[in-house]
This record gives sequence, C-alpha cells and structure tokens, in this order.
Amino acid sequence: MKKVHLFFVCFSFCLIARSQAVHFSQFYSTPLLINPASTGMTPGPYRLTSNYRSQWNAAGSPYTTFTFSGDAQVMSDRLTEGNILGVGLSFVNDKTMDGAVQMNSIAFSGGYHISLSEEPYQSIGVGFQGSYNEKRIDFSRLQFENQFGNGGFDPSAPIGEGLENGKKQYFDINAGAMYNFSLEDRSMFAGVAAYNILKKQENYFTEQFKTPMLLSAVAGGDIDIGVNNSFYFSGNFRNQGNSNELTLGMAYGFFIDGEGFSAFRLGMWHRLKDAIIPYAGLTYKGLQLGCSFDYTVSSAKTKSEIRNTFEISLVYLAEDKTELRRLIPWY
Repeated sequence: MKKVHLFFVCFSFCLIARSQAVHFSQFYSTPLLINPASTGMTPGPYRLTSNYRSQWNAAGSPYTTFTFSGDAQVMSDRLTEGNILGVGLSFVNDKTMDGAVQMNSIAFSGGYHISLSEEPYQSIGVGFQGSYNEKRIDFSRLQFENQFGNGGFDPSAPIGEGLENGKKQYFDINAGAMYNFSLEDRSMFAGVAAYNILKKQENYFTEQFKTPMLLSAVAGGDIDIGVNNSFYFSGNFRNQGNSNELTLGMAYGFFIDGEGFSAFRLGMWHRLKDAIIPYAGLTYKGLQLGCSFDYTVSSAKTKSEIRNTFEISLVYLAEDKTELRRLIPWY
C-alpha cells in the first residue's frame, strides 16, 4: 500500500501532466508560451524573457515554475517591407515535492507576420512550435509504508510496490495565429493558439491519461494618455478538457523621465472565480521587471494558504537601431 505522501505526488504529477502549456499569472510576459505566433513580433531585433512562479509555499513543498525564452527577427531586410520572420527558443521547468516530481520542456518556434498596411501598421501572422518534453517522478526521493518498521524509517528497505520507471519523454506540436495593430500612440493585438495538438497518451501505474488539447485566446493593448502616462490592458481565456479560465486586467504606467525611457506601472488582474492579482512593474530603457501576487478569493482558499503565490518576470527588449543602420552603414 502506498503511503499517503505518494498520493500527493501523483496528484501533483497529474497537475503537471494536464498543464504542458505552463500557466503564469503574468501571461503577458511569456509571449512564446501564450501563442507561438508571438515569435518575432518584437519592437526591436530580439527579445529575452524569464519568469519565476512559486505557489503553495505554506503547504510544505512549493510548486515552482521557471521559464526562459528568447526570440528574434531574422532576414527582415530580405522580406517585403513591414513583413517579419522570427525564430524563438524556450525552456520550462515545473517541479514540486522538493524536485521529486518535475517536468522539463524545450521548444523551438517560428513565426511569420505579413504586413497589411503601413499607416496604421497592421499585420497578421502565424506561428508553429515543436517541443520535446520530459516528465518524471523520482521514486528514490519518496517514502513508502513498507519502509517504516519497528526501528523507524529504513530507506534501504524494499518499497513493496511494482513501480516502473517514472520517466516519460515525448514530442508535441503547438500552433497559433495573431493580429497586430499599431499607431504612434496606441497599439493592440489579438490571437488564438492550440497546445498539445498531438494529445500524447501516457500511462502511470495501471491508469492511462491523455493530455487534452489546450486552447488559448489572448488580446491586449496600450494607449498613451497625455504626455507622460500610458494605459495597458490584456485578457487571456484558456480551455483544456472540462476546465475553463478567464483572466482580465489593466495597469497604469507613469513615465519617470521626459524621454520615456523609464516608467513605473501599477495594475490589477483578476482570474475569474479564482484570484485577484496585484501587479507592480518597473521599466528602464529596454529592461522590464514585474512582480505580482495571487490572492485566492475562491472556495479553494484553505488553511494551506494557497493564496501564498508570487511571480517575478524579467523582460529585455533590444533597441531598434534600424534608423542608425541607415545613417551609419557600418554600424
């Protein structure tokens, strides 16, 4: 008989298995995870992003997620003016139970955006993503009932369970489409994406599980207000199996200097029927730092303090030096 501890491991593993397209409250800071068509859609030649999320800290073993991604525009000078071809690479690590249960994923993505008009700038694009995924349970780091005897816990004792290798690998495909609209003082975007298209079937112990396809719709934009302020808004709807999730929110940005290189943002997002998410961010030139905190308002809030969840994002947007290249050919 498995110890109760193993039940929570398997439960955590199912959560990882059901969320191959990883979940972040700051979805707007994870462009390659929210829609492959975001690849290459950057204000400059390339973009680097990183997010760290820790939740359920008070439950004894936090559930943590880390991601790092980069994407860039390539061969843009060979394409029709306004068109964008981009490539990207992303890495994700999910883990819980002090690392005994975890998932690693590495994905390569490509996106192509066709210009519809120059003023206002409009484009429509598609993106595809291929991912290699590894999910595993390290049984050697767990405790089983048969390992407890009169002398206490003996890790060398046989566990008494017919468990096979807890390591699984598979490939998957994701795809998306996106529309972009931009003027000098305002912009917006909207897109749809599908993750887990291959719906890989997995089996652990005697049960089988097929990861359902995840469908995502995202939209947002920003509007300049006056000379030194901006208003940001975004929303994300996700459907996977019988689960639906809608997150909506906005933030207000205050430019700290007259040149617009530095800004401070305060905002709030709401994951309906689940949590409110206050946000604070600081931008200095191309570097953006964001912090958020999930406060659970649904019936899921218990003594385990599930609301004890925080997230940090770091985004670097490389400066667009196109004009400098035209003025200084050797630059």
